[in-house]
Amino acid sequence: MAAPVSPDTTPSMSGLDALLVLLALGLPLVLGLQRLGVSALVAYLLTGAIAGPGVFGLVDRHTIEPLAEVGAAMLLFSIGLDLDIDLARRRLGAILVAGLGQVVITIGVGSAAAMLMGLAPPHALAIGACLAMTSTVMLVRLLDERRLRHKPDGQLAMGVSLVQDIALGPLLIGLSLLIPLGDRKPTWLIASGLVGVLVATVVLRRVLATAMFDRVRSARLPELEVAFSVMVALGAAWLTERCGLGAAVGAFCAGLAFGGEGNRHLIDASTKPLQGLTAIVFFMAMGALFDARFTAANAGEVATVVAIGLLLKAPVCWLALRLAGMPRRTALGYGLALASVGEFSFVLATAAFAHSGDPVAKHLYQLLIAATCINLAATPLLFILATRFLPKSSLDEIRTRGRTIVVAGLGPVGNSVVGTLRDQGHALFLIDRNERLLRTWDGASGVRIHQGRIEDMEDWLPELGHRPALVVLTFPIADASAVVAQRLRALEPALPIIARAPFLSQVDQLRAAGAQWVICDEQATAEALLPLLRSALAEGVKAKP
Repeated sequence: MAAPVSPDTTPSMSGLDALLVLLALGLPLVLGLQRLGVSALVAYLLTGAIAGPGVFGLVDRHTIEPLAEVGAAMLLFSIGLDLDIDLARRRLGAILVAGLGQVVITIGVGSAAAMLMGLAPPHALAIGACLAMTSTVMLVRLLDERRLRHKPDGQLAMGVSLVQDIALGPLLIGLSLLIPLGDRKPTWLIASGLVGVLVATVVLRRVLATAMFDRVRSARLPELEVAFSVMVALGAAWLTERCGLGAAVGAFCAGLAFGGEGNRHLIDASTKPLQGLTAIVFFMAMGALFDARFTAANAGEVATVVAIGLLLKAPVCWLALRLAGMPRRTALGYGLALASVGEFSFVLATAAFAHSGDPVAKHLYQLLIAATCINLAATPLLFILATRFLPKSSLDEIRTRGRTIVVAGLGPVGNSVVGTLRDQGHALFLIDRNERLLRTWDGASGVRIHQGRIEDMEDWLPELGHRPALVVLTFPIADASAVVAQRLRALEPALPIIARAPFLSQVDQLRAAGAQWVICDEQATAEALLPLLRSALAEGVKAKP
């Protein structure tokens, strides 16, 4: 994603210099602000603002742009990777009604308000388009904190936000027709790129993605899996950037293409640390674009744009969600969550105003940057208000401990565990996202099945009706198992948990997360191999002439 560019006098520096400065300044600042209850996102933005040319000039805005592009690409890649396509397809009509409704209404009303303030129609339309963008990254954080991302209403809200992200391409095409700039890609190239990336996403997901990733996994080199995942994300981002669509579109579509059931957890786990680091750098880079001197000199205008964005967008989002069938109170909560102006407003602001020699366009560019940064910083406060209207978890109402054993993951290991426990007469509750794997045990005596994620306890625990006697995590993804173990342990401190770790180095991670017993594939293989090796050597000695 191309970050906005404006002239500054900061001395040239390397990307490594800039990264070290941001992290060295940001680490103590984030830790200190968190003690005061300030959101980490606000701390990241503040770090960038302090280090940027607008305050101390410790980092070069031009140097930080590539880091911001990588961060944005990895963020969108992870969102696309984790999107539940099946649920989205089942609610496609509602998602399109709400998503397109919000985009069209916000652009229309925002543009009209901007023209009433004296702006020319092309500039007013660009302002309306910037206001229509929502922070998908922040929305995902809210949904994860409330454990609502995979609920139907949470998926609808996610769908609205993702429709806005996907609309980035068509909006860039529209702006290229209305506000011609010297370095803009041809309209035919942008349109062709949008069609091509959508076709490639469908073909890869249905035909090639699994085969490609399986080939990489066959090398049994974890670092190669990380390199492949990053190459896919950044490669797709680079291609769509060259077509004029922006890197965000390519990275998101790459996540969709490789987000099939067999790949999602493995790719997400392999890139999780990198996603976290690039997210931090991305928001710090966005903060570096904030010009404190401009904001102070134009405080009234900045405050007006921030207020108009919030007062306009919240009711529009509420209306769009209501039209899609969401309950009134829940729609109010999600409407507030979607009201903040998102990070991709930077992309549209850059396309419309950053490279223009018109003083009015330059002023509008700085105004949008300032308003968007303030809006992002205020997002945690919006979310606090939004949570008052969102559904609450019912887990605390389920306090009775039962005798059922929960088994998550039905690969070869999981099926062996299920068969043994069932033969011993235990009541079982099986959880897997793959309907085909669950079908094997559908209707079996003493066995109940649930299609979904073990992490989403709000979905399966009410169905179970009581707290489990034991949870067995048989899938070989230590990062995912650690998340599950932490959530289960927070719910029930005394709950017995058995987890599986592929490598010895991951055993401590799972134990720290709350698993009392950890089975290590690497260690178990070595222990099984040594006796066989001794027997083979002994037989070889006997057979020796």
